[in-house]
Amino acid sequence: MGSFQLHGATVARVNNGVDLATVLAPRPYLHPLRTLAGAPLTEAGPDDHPHHLGLSLAFSDVNGSNFWGGSTYTGHGPALLANHGRQVPSGWSYQPGKAGGTVTWMDMKGQELATEQRNYTCQDHPDPNSWSLLFDSLIQPAGDVEQLWVSSSAVKGREGAGYGGIFWRFPTGDGPAGVLCSQGTGTETAHGSLSPWLVVKTRQHGRDVSVVLAQNPAELRPWFVRTEGYVGAGPAVAWSEAARVDRNRPLQLSLHAIIHDGHISSSHHVEELLLQHFSSSSPDRTP
Repeated sequence: MGSFQLHGATVARVNNGVDLATVLAPRPYLHPLRTLAGAPLTEAGPDDHPHHLGLSLAFSDVNGSNFWGGSTYTGHGPALLANHGRQVPSGWSYQPGKAGGTVTWMDMKGQELATEQRNYTCQDHPDPNSWSLLFDSLIQPAGDVEQLWVSSSAVKGREGAGYGGIFWRFPTGDGPAGVLCSQGTGTETAHGSLSPWLVVKTRQHGRDVSVVLAQNPAELRPWFVRTEGYVGAGPAVAWSEAARVDRNRPLQLSLHAIIHDGHISSSHHVEELLLQHFSSSSPDRTP
């Protein structure tokens, strides 16, 4: 669909996903994402989870349809069902550093279930080793659909599996990934926390790279974080209970990211980078 360039380098590519197999829950996604120095920071279609698609927006259950891909958790465990939905982008426009348009969510029967307005913003960050990304989404029921119930495997009884929302699948690195949040270090500390930010640190092709993920402070959601088996993270919309969405209460999601060449080891460094990010992203800033 398009790509983003900074300083002569392609740092992000937008894929429409329309040709993906149904079992993958076809959807638009960003891949590859790279640091300014070229280190890869996303993985799409890996052998362990072929339905993981770089940076995308996905839920395991919306009104009974699977928009995550792969198996569905049932009362008897995971099962591969013919219940996959798809997200179809249309009317997208591209400007320097910006891309956005409509995404129509089609249920397992091919009926319109939800309508989404999505935007990606890519821009320079004041730190010369970093760049900034913003993923914005607004979802509401489509047509005659009165409401959406956004659920997860955790809601259905699978402990710790509250994943679903904007989700970043990282590539396998040269060694174990590191995780830092406002409450401390480690995956166990970050998983399920309401930290306003999260850092995932990996080493790619001999280079230390870090990604700072941040939520809207006014509506913090628990972080789903995994570093065993694969590395992935994102705010969870249905961590322990289903989320109800209607036209009076649309589902608004946003994820800020700072992609950094180098190692981030302190909260002070994170907060400094975030302060610069939000200051430079403000529409009221003076050029």
